[in-house]
Amino acid sequence: MRKVQPKQNPLLKVDQFSFAYENINKPLFKELNFCLYENEVTLLLGASGSGKSSLALCLNGLYPDTVEGVTSGQIYYEGKNISDYPKGEVNQQIGIVFQDPESQFCMITVEDELAFTLENRKVPTSRMSELITEVLHLVGMENFRTRKIHELSGGQKQKVALAAVLLLEPKLLILDEPTANLDPYSTLEFIKLIERLQKKRHFSILVIEHQSNDWTELINRVLVIGQDGTIKVDDTSDNFFQKYQQLLSNEGIFQPHDVMDIYRCQDYGTASPSEKGWILTIEHLRYTRKEQAILNNINLKIRYGEFIALIGENGAGKSTLLQLMAGLLLPDEGEVLFKGQSLICWKENELRKQMGYVFQNPEHQFITDTVYDELTFAMKLNNISKTDMKEIASTLMTQFHLEKHQYDNPFSLSGGQKRRLSVATMLDETPDILLFDEPTFGQDAKTTQELMKMIWKLKQNGTTIIFVTHDMDIVDLTDRAMVLHNQEVIYEGVPETLWQQEELLKKTRLRPPSWIRKNVESGVFL
Repeated sequence: MRKVQPKQNPLLKVDQFSFAYENINKPLFKELNFCLYENEVTLLLGASGSGKSSLALCLNGLYPDTVEGVTSGQIYYEGKNISDYPKGEVNQQIGIVFQDPESQFCMITVEDELAFTLENRKVPTSRMSELITEVLHLVGMENFRTRKIHELSGGQKQKVALAAVLLLEPKLLILDEPTANLDPYSTLEFIKLIERLQKKRHFSILVIEHQSNDWTELINRVLVIGQDGTIKVDDTSDNFFQKYQQLLSNEGIFQPHDVMDIYRCQDYGTASPSEKGWILTIEHLRYTRKEQAILNNINLKIRYGEFIALIGENGAGKSTLLQLMAGLLLPDEGEVLFKGQSLICWKENELRKQMGYVFQNPEHQFITDTVYDELTFAMKLNNISKTDMKEIASTLMTQFHLEKHQYDNPFSLSGGQKRRLSVATMLDETPDILLFDEPTFGQDAKTTQELMKMIWKLKQNGTTIIFVTHDMDIVDLTDRAMVLHNQEVIYEGVPETLWQQEELLKKTRLRPPSWIRKNVESGVFL
């Protein structure tokens, strides 16, 4: 933990502040009181859906103006009410790297996006190239200057989003789960980058994270928003997690190095892969995008009932391979066989009954106007009775803590709630195989544990599970890990053996799970 800075006049003061999306009598969070100080790093914790991202958007003046929201109380920036600043001024002084980086992009290429930011600051054209070069070097994206943003991986997009915010030269930087889409080594690099930048530029930082393991050395203070929408803790970082262990557990918040305790819950059994043979086979698969090879000569076999982790660094092609497995993309060469039959020979409706897919971005799979309709959409197509449909949907909403949102638009949910809904829509019946792209992204400890319990029960019932994930603690639970690197699968085997291969881990930008790292000297596995 870093030494706490001596207190002075606050950079930002929140005074009896409440926010609601429609009715202030039903606030998302209420009567918040806290201050953020210059050159201080504060960690904001809270359960998924507690309003952390909405609070961040209120702090920099985007909310409530850009949504149908209402507030009470005040927010002061440098002693002045933020409502008294000219439009757009506070947004530059308080920069946000959003939970979903795509939501803040306006242009097509990386260079144009950064130039757009500089134009808004009225920076002379003659200086733009130099500033863009400098900031891309800072975030390690020098070679992506002319690339189209939509072609980048999730982690690469996050770095571009950070670069754009850094060009604003903010006094307060808000990071909303900034490492959720980064591979393990890039996560560490990102945090070290933030630490170097903060020491150099002396801006304040508010970090919103569910898993705080790698942030603890950077943090001065910790704020906790409870599930009831109030501030439960505002304290220094010294011994914070020991001091408030029970409260954090009650609130469903991850504590450093307790991840395996969350995942290895008592309901986990020892379900073994079925002896029925191979449910999915990939033969000599090759896939290119705009003449650039993404995957080459992929050969894999996956058994009925296996739990598989598909891992690798950002941009390795994990999501692409998962989409090829699901038939959402077609290979340039080779073949994907499902139950011994090529995917191209399957009728679409029959394939989707037996294969479920959860996208990396939950919004990509939403097609209705309410949570209830989203959960029942497939059931209606399958002619499920209204009584059964209502019962199944009610059960899923309870399991995924969405019962209060059944009439809400899916796009209005928090990031964590969107993720839970996207997973729930795949569980209206039990498919033979489920493919998940980062399913635990944005989830607190409680909902992560509940999701993993559901996954384990599905596995015990014979469902094949494939996870694309950056969470090595989850990888440690799987039957096999498959590591992608340089367009190929370079490791295929049990996780236990993978953790012993330090050179391979370094090359693929992976790290062992937290329970291993905490038992060795710092830096051994980095």
